[in-house]
Amino acid sequence: MKTLETLLRALTLVGMAALAAGCSTLPEPDARAGTASAARTSGLQDPQFITAAVGNGRYEIQASRLAMYRASSPEVRGYAQMLVDHHTRVNNELRALVRDRGMRLPGVLPRGKYAKLDRLASASGDEFDRTYIRLVGIEDLQTDIALFERASREARDPELRTWAGKTLPALRSHLEAARSLSSTLR
Repeated sequence: MKTLETLLRALTLVGMAALAAGCSTLPEPDARAGTASAARTSGLQDPQFITAAVGNGRYEIQASRLAMYRASSPEVRGYAQMLVDHHTRVNNELRALVRDRGMRLPGVLPRGKYAKLDRLASASGDEFDRTYIRLVGIEDLQTDIALFERASREARDPELRTWAGKTLPALRSHLEAARSLSSTLR
């Protein structure tokens, strides 16, 4: 059992490193493109949203991949697969928006997310299912929804504002599914 836990932790870290390596850099814009992208994003708020959205999405993908293998409930595994699919698509869409603006994506997970992954990796069975749904499905999605709501109202880039707004219904649906699952896991 200890060997399996060690293997899963190693796989999680390798996966996170692969994601970080694959997404950490974008081509440097030339001086003119940098000026144009600065005009389009106009301020600190849009880059902060992009950094948080991408980082949170990466974390939720990693946690959900772990859940696809560790969850004891088929419903939780199905929920995890849904989050992997959705967050992969959403991160790819955001990556395209960012690339068009000459910005760089962060290469690491947000602060505190590694500790959450460790908590998940150390849980097993029904405890894993409850912890995953509580942390990723409810707490983290509530944070995501608040972030995306704010961006849909306040982002300076109109395309980013529209994209954040169109992403919200899926996030809300995932939160409701997690709440429903949570009530069956008690």
